[in-house]
Amino acid sequence: EIGVGKFLGIPIPIYIMMLLVVASHVLLKHTAFGRRAIAVGANEVAAKLTGVNPDKTRIIVYTISSVTATIAGIVMASLTQQAYAMNASGYELDVITAIVVGGTSLMGGNGSVIGALIGAVMVGFINNGLNLLDMPSAYHPIATGIVILVALILNQGVSLPALFKKLVSRPAA
Repeated sequence: EIGVGKFLGIPIPIYIMMLLVVASHVLLKHTAFGRRAIAVGANEVAAKLTGVNPDKTRIIVYTISSVTATIAGIVMASLTQQAYAMNASGYELDVITAIVVGGTSLMGGNGSVIGALIGAVMVGFINNGLNLLDMPSAYHPIATGIVILVALILNQGVSLPALFKKLVSRPAA
């Protein structure tokens, strides 16, 4: 029932996702632990100098990550009605894309759970659009990679026209 059941007409995995989003948002933005985790991600040395134990914080963050991955695995196994270790293989690129599109810096210390959720919805739209355009699945990672590159460039504050102008005006070697 976890993967295929509905409550009030809404699939149960949506409720699980929303519960995890709210809990993660509250943990990161409204607790001292969340501030410590963001500080360790932004600058471990500075966090350590302010009295944060980066090793302890990192272990707790990895533990929380493993618990949420376990929940995702249970939901995935319930959705597909099979427990196969490689069930979610290939989703790594989609997850990275969702995080980057959602505004999280790959260098750490910057981002939000709500942004990641918006990024995940956008990746879902992109994948759905590629399927509707009947694009062969072999090209999906290429499109996803282009989205990551554009998001990284925009995240660095470089406009695409300025980047294009810089690339075009580069003298020939």
